[in-house]
Amino acid sequence: MSSISQALTDVSQAQCLGIDAFALNVQHPDAEWTRASLALLFDAAAQIGFKLFFSMDMGVIPSPMACLPLLKAYASHPAYYHYHNRPFLSTFRGGRHRGWQAALQALIPPPYFIPNFEDHPTVQVAGGAYPPSIFTTHPYLDGLMAWETAWPFAGSSNLSSALSTSLHIDPSTISADATNLRVCRAHKRSYMLPVSSHQSKHCAAHGNWLRPGGLTLPRHMLLALRLRPDFVQLLTWNDAGEGHYFGNVWPESLPDADMRAVVDGWDHRGWQILIGPFVDALKRGTNEGEGGGGAERVYPLDGKEFAGVFWYRPLLKATKGGVDRLGLGKPKGWEDVEDKVNVVVLLGRESRGWRVRVWSSGRVVGEFEGQPGMNMYQAEAGKGEQMVQVVADDGRVVGEGKGAVGVTDRIEQLGGICNFNYQVVEIA
Repeated sequence: MSSISQALTDVSQAQCLGIDAFALNVQHPDAEWTRASLALLFDAAAQIGFKLFFSMDMGVIPSPMACLPLLKAYASHPAYYHYHNRPFLSTFRGGRHRGWQAALQALIPPPYFIPNFEDHPTVQVAGGAYPPSIFTTHPYLDGLMAWETAWPFAGSSNLSSALSTSLHIDPSTISADATNLRVCRAHKRSYMLPVSSHQSKHCAAHGNWLRPGGLTLPRHMLLALRLRPDFVQLLTWNDAGEGHYFGNVWPESLPDADMRAVVDGWDHRGWQILIGPFVDALKRGTNEGEGGGGAERVYPLDGKEFAGVFWYRPLLKATKGGVDRLGLGKPKGWEDVEDKVNVVVLLGRESRGWRVRVWSSGRVVGEFEGQPGMNMYQAEAGKGEQMVQVVADDGRVVGEGKGAVGVTDRIEQLGGICNFNYQVVEIA
């Protein structure tokens, strides 16, 4: 980020979606570019009443004490997010670090501390579930945040097509999040649940792996509506390096040419079509839709009859060819992906008899009748163009979206890159 206009654009767009604050991942607290970017963001946030808080990246930062100077500089800033009159603080990792209690007590008031301690030895063994003993061994914790439970674990993501029209939540992640919430509630602590789309990294310098998404994003939205955690963290606004971005990706944030090659032309802002209504449903509370896990509470905003988006991977699982022009082959975890068109359509409260039609390779590969609220569906993605239509009860096609990039099994048709990232398309 290099300008106040970029900062204002980001915080304003997030605020329009109902998001309350950005969690700012900090890897190098003392770096000049870190300080410059933070100054822009805090200035922009203060102008519009948006909030920010730090999520210290303890995979890079050497110790809790190294976080203190930045916290002391910004904890009293009007744009810094406070909870129970204390500055909010989170982390990425840090469960193996010692010295947290001393670092927290060095600030007055001490931060409201909800870290991601999934690198703690007991959590790694448990697959993302925190043990009840964590609050005994770390009594200074005000709560916990999960990161890895946002996506299916290896080997667990291939949900059968028979489940495609149901509002199914992946049991490999709901069990961990439900356990974490119970642990936190039993100790009167807070829990921050993650919601995300997928992971996809394809960069020679940083790794080549993925965790498949499919309908992970809407299913975890329903999970959040069902479990009602204290906080929800949307992963992420602009982490283009791992593919789960749904906001702006400024050129300055992608200095690596490999990452730019995988992201350029792969806009994910279409997911905002779901995020705004989801945040609205989350904030409305538990007065509606308890029986269906929250699906019927997620309606289009502003009285619209429908809102929709679909996403697909242009590169088929059985892609031909080996090493691409980045010197990489298929990412680790490619076996878990499915060649699907993933569709989510939100219908208004009074919508009846509306249908959603999925086209692939010039033919209809799926069609379903929608219900008021959130509808999700998957269909097989074949080679060529992908299109989704929304059809009203009188037969009119009232919405349509076409993917700009066709599906192929040859990496040379995707710029010579074995790119398993998603194309995200609005239905309008």
